[in-house]
Amino acid sequence: MTCAPWRTVKVSAPAWLAAVTLLTAPSSAVAVPGRTGVAAAAPEVSCAWPAVVRPGRLNFAFPETNATYWLMPYRLGKGDRIAVDGTYPSARFTSLTAYDATGSPVDSLADHQIAPGPGSKNPFAVTDAGTDPAQHRYRVTVEPGVAAGSGGNTLAATANSADSGVGWLVLRIYVPDKDSDITGGVPLPALTVQRQGSSPKAVTACPGADRAKGPSGPVATELRDLVKKHEPPGATFEGCGTSTPSDPGFAVPDKTGGLFPNPYNKYLCTPLKYEKGRVAVVRGKAPTFPDTVNGRSVLTPSRLRYWSLCQSQNRFPYPVTACAADFQTATDKNGRYTYVVSTPADRPSNATTGHGVTWLDWGPTDVTGVLLLRNMLPAGNFHQAVQKVGKGDDPAKVMGDYYPTVTYCSKTSFAKKGPDACRS
Repeated sequence: MTCAPWRTVKVSAPAWLAAVTLLTAPSSAVAVPGRTGVAAAAPEVSCAWPAVVRPGRLNFAFPETNATYWLMPYRLGKGDRIAVDGTYPSARFTSLTAYDATGSPVDSLADHQIAPGPGSKNPFAVTDAGTDPAQHRYRVTVEPGVAAGSGGNTLAATANSADSGVGWLVLRIYVPDKDSDITGGVPLPALTVQRQGSSPKAVTACPGADRAKGPSGPVATELRDLVKKHEPPGATFEGCGTSTPSDPGFAVPDKTGGLFPNPYNKYLCTPLKYEKGRVAVVRGKAPTFPDTVNGRSVLTPSRLRYWSLCQSQNRFPYPVTACAADFQTATDKNGRYTYVVSTPADRPSNATTGHGVTWLDWGPTDVTGVLLLRNMLPAGNFHQAVQKVGKGDDPAKVMGDYYPTVTYCSKTSFAKKGPDACRS
């Protein structure tokens, strides 16, 4: 069935990054917030994109293994602005989002909403954009004192149109066409800061900011410390409805006002408890998606722009263990998927793509696991997306066949009879 173009989704979904402390001392330089209670000692940022969140680097706050997040702190006074000069990447998705000092979203632009510069075209919006990166250029400005959603490639830097404030600019890139090139084959956007009454000043990119490991330093340390400060209390994951590690079931997270949420994702989650010789089995219908990794256009009519299932760990720093994105997920002739989540030792011999099964590594067994199902940018006529689940709704009823079921099963039973032996 042909689906409508992507619609803008402004929803709150948890990414569980940490809050930052508001700067109070004036500064003419781009600066990051200081440690709690030590605002005057805030570390200076002399280069662009000083923090990178991705497995293998800053693997915390439940990241997605098929995405990279670059963070840039900013501090803008009345009349100041940041110009972001970028090139649309060859990737499944990209966005620029401004957050305030508490990690709450202020304004955001998804790839298809970013208007191209003169002589350029947006490959996320039109089919005749070509393949020359030189003709895929854009400029976005980040400014205080403007309303969110103002358009014209302008991002509000501050909430409630405040004329000054601090915040974070986050660049996301999901599923680059070439897995080895996390920026999607283009340079990271160049940043220029212009203070009121002054000439524009370029901010040099941090050394190695576009590499897989990215830069490190005081900003990364600040984020780690603040994640620690704001970590969830208790030993079990909170916020997955009535689901418990012993009796799992996918639910929309109770607390959707989390920190640094991606406005274009929404989640289902469930906690998992390890027992030796036992596996978790997840089954459901797979939404269609634009398989850009295998040469399809991002504009291919599909139900979702992107979806994935990830297994993470519910202890500091809340790292992800493994994800399987849509293009990495095996499906049967009816378009249904089966995942097995287990340790390598407990993996059944038939938990392979050859048997139509996608395997996810359980990770450490001494900690509660958290499974997260992501849905990104549903088509306008796809009414079974997580985004359609309202407050108080039963997600199973709203999502129908697209709702994932989860049950435990012994390794032996699965190996002998496959997933049908693990019906709940």
